[in-house]
Amino acid sequence: MKHERDIFYKIHELTLERKQELLREAKEKAYEWWVDILDCNISITRRRIDMEFEEALKKATEPTYFFFIHRKGYENWKWHLEVGYRTMTSPDYFLWIRVEEDLIDDIVKKYALEKM
Repeated sequence: MKHERDIFYKIHELTLERKQELLREAKEKAYEWWVDILDCNISITRRRIDMEFEEALKKATEPTYFFFIHRKGYENWKWHLEVGYRTMTSPDYFLWIRVEEDLIDDIVKKYALEKM
């Protein structure tokens, strides 16, 4: 089974407002999105929670680890764009947004993103 490397993009140079704009656009194009919480006072594993998207965006303040990754992996996987963040707070919130692979180039061009 052939393995393809994921492609990571530099988004740390974008302003917080621009990152939030990118997250909103990705969510509008998403085939799936969700929020996880990691509260180590309760569990050492993340768990999915119900949270409105705008409420999730309010959690994305500085410092937050944002990511924009073209997920490839193995040839039998569904290749896609994975966008989101990790707040690195206590509790820790994770936003996951998945977008179809054929929409990646348009988003990359619009936000002038470069590969790492």
